[in-house]
Amino acid sequence: MLIFLVSLAIVSGFFVLAVREVYDRYIKPVDPEDHTKVTIEVPMGTSINGISDILFENNLIRNTGVFKLAVDLSNKANKMQAGKYELSKSMTLDEMIDELMTGQVSVISVSVTIREGDDIEKMASRLVNDYKLKFTEAQFIAEAKKIEKYEVDFPFLQGIPEERRNLEFPLEGYLFPETYYVYADSDPERIIRTMLREFDNTITQEMRNAAEDMEMTVDDMVILASIIQNEAINEEFTKVSAVFHNRLNIGMRLESCATINYALEDRVVDQITLTKEDINTDSPYNTYKVDGLPIGPISSPGEAAMTAVLDPYVEYMDKEEGEFMLFFTLIDPEIGLHAFNSTLEGHNKDTQKYSVNWD
Repeated sequence: MLIFLVSLAIVSGFFVLAVREVYDRYIKPVDPEDHTKVTIEVPMGTSINGISDILFENNLIRNTGVFKLAVDLSNKANKMQAGKYELSKSMTLDEMIDELMTGQVSVISVSVTIREGDDIEKMASRLVNDYKLKFTEAQFIAEAKKIEKYEVDFPFLQGIPEERRNLEFPLEGYLFPETYYVYADSDPERIIRTMLREFDNTITQEMRNAAEDMEMTVDDMVILASIIQNEAINEEFTKVSAVFHNRLNIGMRLESCATINYALEDRVVDQITLTKEDINTDSPYNTYKVDGLPIGPISSPGEAAMTAVLDPYVEYMDKEEGEFMLFFTLIDPEIGLHAFNSTLEGHNKDTQKYSVNWD
């Protein structure tokens, strides 16, 4: 009996030591004294395997297999939430699991709105000055120059012609205007990727096919849409589109004031009255001097402007039964409506009539 009790004590001792060894090596917090917050992100759709890898890579758990087993035993595998979290090496496995399943993300998200018609410089200013994101305008602009970096994941950027890749803003027009919910500590790359992804989601295959039927590339569509976006209000997009299509079809220059405003160094995008010097600005964006479309977009157009490119107002494109409009002039800047005309003589009369409203 004594031998049995001694043997049992020895076995129990070994068992306790083994349990302690397993706990110390695989289960206990990585550093119970270290309460420093470590920010991790769990992307949408991440599996338990993926979550355990993220935790291990950030030195927050000792073993991925043990973490997955703990999740399975807790019956909380289906309750893990995507998001950003602040965890620490002092947390137990149970504490981490509870944190990750509650959806209580610790990093603040903010709503940012990029407006239709914003160019990249305006976006940078808006993100930094209006929404106080934690980077500089120069950093955002510098990141937006890296077309080679982004075209790997966004193949539609490969359609941007070579001559534009060395210009100041090769991604102009492709950073889609929308309201986004982003993390307050987002860097420029994260913002740009989000906007490019939204562009790709917005431009449907049907739209791509429609552009091809019109003998336009997606880039052509974006360029023309960006001009329409800056020339008119939404209600007149299709009419302005018809005018520009008519001009392109007969080999007439677009003569868009918005393209001159973009070409000017001060980028006065809402300037109405242009000087002769402005009109003579030497720039591949100046459609008073270049034939066809300018070298690239002048802003980020919204979906409505791109749809207008593909579906212009046909009544303004019919030489026989309708009106073949080639000109438009602003009636009142407060309202934004235009007077359309098919002749230069009529256009000049409209300009003389309404220019008194422009000052």
